[in-house]
Amino acid sequence: MAKKSKKDRALTRKINEKMFPMLSAKGINSIYALSRSIDENAGSISKIKRGLSDWTIEQLDKISRIHGISIDSVFGKENSSRVDAYGKAIRARKVPILGYAECGSSTANWMDFASRIVELTDVTGMVNPFILVAKGDSMRPYINPGDKLLCSEIQHKIKDNIAVVAVFKSPPDTFEANAKLINWDRRNKLITLYSINTKYAPTNHSENEFVKIYKVNRIIRDVK
Repeated sequence: MAKKSKKDRALTRKINEKMFPMLSAKGINSIYALSRSIDENAGSISKIKRGLSDWTIEQLDKISRIHGISIDSVFGKENSSRVDAYGKAIRARKVPILGYAECGSSTANWMDFASRIVELTDVTGMVNPFILVAKGDSMRPYINPGDKLLCSEIQHKIKDNIAVVAVFKSPPDTFEANAKLINWDRRNKLITLYSINTKYAPTNHSENEFVKIYKVNRIIRDVK
């Protein structure tokens, strides 16, 4: 992996500047205490704190569940406001781009950059929104490589046949994620993930294989 630039470390630094004081206020005053509380390797947390590595969504989710510090806590729900051409106030919210989501076979190395924060005006009702950049071709033409996927935590029962980012459990310091369409058999606790591209066969999973499933609320596509 290429050495990170100062720009690439900006988001991790932004998260650290707010998260570690919040943790300290809750009595988590050392890297060892944090790593033990969320069952993570202390060396990995040390690298993140020094800006040499990035947070994964799995780690952020653990901190949110265990210590009550979420992406919303760090970035705030409404961070700025401005007035449009008609004099109407517009509230914008900062949303972090946290990495890549694979559209194809799952990968353990998709979190390889965290460089930007964007302001969006249509995310007020979302819980912990973040953006992932799509890779792979399994969801073409619905999702294309380079598309930005605006994701958030699921607040209500998710409908079948909508796009999600499914985060699988995996070995320490790695985790796997797929952007797919979903069918969820809650009675039997079974989840089927499938692609639009038929060369990728559907896969069946038990619910306990996942760390979390996020809803894809919107696809942001740059005009070329």
